[in-house]
Amino acid sequence: MRRGIRSLAWPFVLLLVVVAPACEDLPAAPPTPNILPVASFIYNPVSPIAAGETPVTFNASGSRDSDGSIATYVWTWGDGTPDQSTASPTIVHVFSNTPSRCVEVVYAALLTVVDDKGDTATASQQVRVIELPAPGSAECR
Repeated sequence: MRRGIRSLAWPFVLLLVVVAPACEDLPAAPPTPNILPVASFIYNPVSPIAAGETPVTFNASGSRDSDGSIATYVWTWGDGTPDQSTASPTIVHVFSNTPSRCVEVVYAALLTVVDDKGDTATASQQVRVIELPAPGSAECR
């Protein structure tokens, strides 16, 4: 072996130091956009629904919010009664009786769901309600 030359043994280690900028110098990540909720409901019974008599159960359990939760269910009945707001997906409503007789009245029941971030979605269905006596009955002729 020659004098003054040393051989290097494998493996040799290379140390690399990277200096990152301070955190306050980095731009803030944009907020994650909220995914809108989806409103959906069913009701029972579908028929016959007698005005002022038949309790109708509305169920919005099919509503969902993929990035959070449904915070409020707001129901608009279309029959002149005040809107109803609840934290539960189910509610019972009796459609108002009117002075009419022997007719079928069609109401638009509207559900608005509000998610935990304040965004909304709606769904509506037509609900057929009869004013007694039922149309077509002997009393209505």
